[in-house]
Amino acid sequence: MLTFLDREIAHITRVMPPSLQGDLGGPILPSGYWRLRLCQLFESDHLTTDQLCSVDDLLLQLDQFDAEQHA
Repeated sequence: MLTFLDREIAHITRVMPPSLQGDLGGPILPSGYWRLRLCQLFESDHLTTDQLCSVDDLLLQLDQFDAEQHA
């Protein structure tokens, strides 16, 4: 059974990349928005090891996106 946290992580995993890619005007939602949401999840007291790893992977993707934007 998927928990709320599992569903939230799956949702962010699915929508964050296209949101960051955006269109000619730039990202639909900026990396700061996604970072805030992920940090809120990261601070949850009930994350399993797998969930922690998933959130960490998403934060690393944001780090890479931000580095590419400032290169």
